[in-house]
Amino acid sequence: MYSSIATVCLSGSLEEKVDAIAQAGFEGLELFENDLTAFAGTPREAGELIRSRGLKLVTLQPFRDFEGLQGRARERAFDRAEHKFDLMEELGTDLLMACSTVHPDALPGISRAADDFFELGERAAKRKLRVAYEALAWGRHIHDYRDSWEVVRRAAHPHVGLVLDTFHIFSRQTELGTIGRIPGDHIFLVQTADAPRLSMDHLSWSRHYRCFPGQGELQMDKFMAMLEETRYDGPLSHEIFNDVFRMGHSDQTARDGLRSYHLLRSMQGDSGIPAPQPIESVAFLEIAVEPNDLAPLRELLSALGMACVGRHHTLNAERWAAGDVNLVLNTESSFTGRVPGRDATAVTAIGLRVGNAYEAFKRADKLGYEIVEPEEVGASHRMSALRNVDGSLSYIIDDSQLSRTWDREFPLERQPVPQGSLVDIDHISVALSYHDYLSLMLQYRAIFQLEVTPSFDVTDPRGLIQSQVLQNGNGRFRLALNASASPDTASNRFVRQYGGSGVHHIALSTTSMRDTSTALHKAKTPVLPIPSNYYRDLAARFDLPAQTHAWMQEHHILFDQDSHGDFHQLYTQPNHKAFFIELVQREGYQGLGAPNAFVRVTAQQRLEADLLASDSNADTGERPA
Repeated sequence: MYSSIATVCLSGSLEEKVDAIAQAGFEGLELFENDLTAFAGTPREAGELIRSRGLKLVTLQPFRDFEGLQGRARERAFDRAEHKFDLMEELGTDLLMACSTVHPDALPGISRAADDFFELGERAAKRKLRVAYEALAWGRHIHDYRDSWEVVRRAAHPHVGLVLDTFHIFSRQTELGTIGRIPGDHIFLVQTADAPRLSMDHLSWSRHYRCFPGQGELQMDKFMAMLEETRYDGPLSHEIFNDVFRMGHSDQTARDGLRSYHLLRSMQGDSGIPAPQPIESVAFLEIAVEPNDLAPLRELLSALGMACVGRHHTLNAERWAAGDVNLVLNTESSFTGRVPGRDATAVTAIGLRVGNAYEAFKRADKLGYEIVEPEEVGASHRMSALRNVDGSLSYIIDDSQLSRTWDREFPLERQPVPQGSLVDIDHISVALSYHDYLSLMLQYRAIFQLEVTPSFDVTDPRGLIQSQVLQNGNGRFRLALNASASPDTASNRFVRQYGGSGVHHIALSTTSMRDTSTALHKAKTPVLPIPSNYYRDLAARFDLPAQTHAWMQEHHILFDQDSHGDFHQLYTQPNHKAFFIELVQREGYQGLGAPNAFVRVTAQQRLEADLLASDSNADTGERPA
C-alpha cells in the first residue's frame, strides 16, 4: 500500500494543497473536483502541477448519481461519465471514483446497478480507464459496502472495482468480516476516516466531524486487520470532511495526515513499527519561571508540602518534590528552551515515564514525529524529547534514565523527598486551539498505549469547551485536552493571552484535603473563591455531614461523587502565571469533576476581571470602587 490524501481534507487553493501534501511526504492524492473547478489553469496544467511535486494522481472524485436511472436520465448519466473521462485523460489519471446514487428517480436493484456499471466499465476500458464504486452511508438504495461489493462482483468487469470507505462502513455499524473475503485486486481504492461517536444523521456527521485515524473513536485497527486479509496493495487514502481542517493550516493538516497513515500501517503485522508503549506516570514537569514569579511559586509549593530537594549543577534550576511529584523550576531559557512566543511563567516540558524509552522513540520516529536531542536545546542532560504541537517538549524516559538525571543534573544541596499528603500528579489539563487539539490527540494516541474517554462539553459562561481525556490503564496518567469554538471561553482566552496552546493547569493528588487546605490557609496562600450559592446547591444534592459541608465552604473546596466514590477539588489562584494548580482527593472517583467546571471557570473569570481592574487602577493611581 502507499500513502494518499484527498484534496478535500485541506484548506487553501489547489496549489497550496498540492504543495502541503508533497512537503508532508505523501505519495499520492485524490483530486476533489471542486478543487479542479476553482483552479485557474487547465486540467492538463493541474495534472502537471501534481506530478511536478512528485505525486501520483490517484483518482478524480466524486462521480455522483449514476446508477439506476432510465430513459433520457440514464443517457445523460453516461454522457456525464464520458465528460469525466475526458477530464481524466487531460489530468493524467486512470481512476474515477463513483459513489452510490441519491437521485430521487433512481430505481432499486443490485442487478440493475451491476448492468449500469458493466456498461460503464466497457466505456472506460476503451480509454484504458477504470471506475471504483463506493457505498455512501446515506445512499438511496445502496448504503452498505456488502451491496456495493455485490454490484462490482455481478458487473464482473476488470475495469470496475470497489471502494472501501471506513466512515461509511462504521457509521452504519456494518460487520467487517466480509471485507476479509473480498479479493484485493477487486478493491481499487481504500479511503480512511475516523470520527467521534455521535447520534446524528449520516450526512451531517460525515460532512463536519470526520477526522484522521487516531483522532476519533472508531475501531480502525479491526478494519486494518480485515483489509490485510484481502492482500490489497493500492492507495490507502484519507478522505476527511472537517470544519476545523478547512479553517486550519494546510501544512499542519498534511503532516498529521501522513502520521495517521503510518499509524494505520502500524496496525498491520508487516509494518516493522514497534508496539505502542504505555505511559506509566508523569515523571516531572519543567516550568520556565519569570524572575518575579519565583519567590511566590516557591512559597506556594512550600505550603503544599513540597521542598527544594536539589539544585542544578550549572544552571539556575531547582528540583521541587513531594511523594511522586517532581517540578523543575527553571529561570534560564537554555535548560530546555522556552515555548516560542511565550514569556510568562509556564510549563515548557513534560517528563513521561515509560517502560522502554528506546522503543517509544523508535515508534515515534517511524510515525514521523520530531525528536529533539539534548544538544539542540543546549541541555546538559541526555534526555531526548518529542516536540509537541504547542512548541513544548515531551521527554520520554524510563526509570534508569530518571534516576541518573536527578543524580547527575541536580546534585547540589540534595535533600530527601518529603513524604506527606501530596503524593502524585493526578492529571494535566491542556488548553488548545481546535487544530492543535486534534494534532496532540493524534500524537499521544499514535505513540503511546492510552485509553480515550468519549468527548464531552464543559459549560463555560461564554460558550462550550470540548474536552476529552487520555489516560493509562491504572489511572496514574491523565491528560485532559480542551478546545473551544467560542473566542472568550477560558481555554481560548488562555491560548490568546499566552501565545498559543499549552498546559492550563496541573492537578496534584493529596491523600488528605483537610491537611492540604489547612496548610494553604495557614500560609495565607490565595485560593479560588467559590460563591456561597454553590454550597447551598451542594447541600441539596449530597447527604454530607454538616461539619464537612461547613469545612468545604470555609476552604472553598468543591465536591462531586460518582458510583465509584468521592472527589474533592481545590484551586489556587494563577496570579499572572500561565497555569494554576488544582488539588484533588480521589477516593475511587473516575472523572475530573466536570459537574463543577462551570462554577470553577465562572469564578476564575470573575477573579480575572477583578485582577485586571486592580492592575488598571494601580496604573492610574485610582482606588477600586
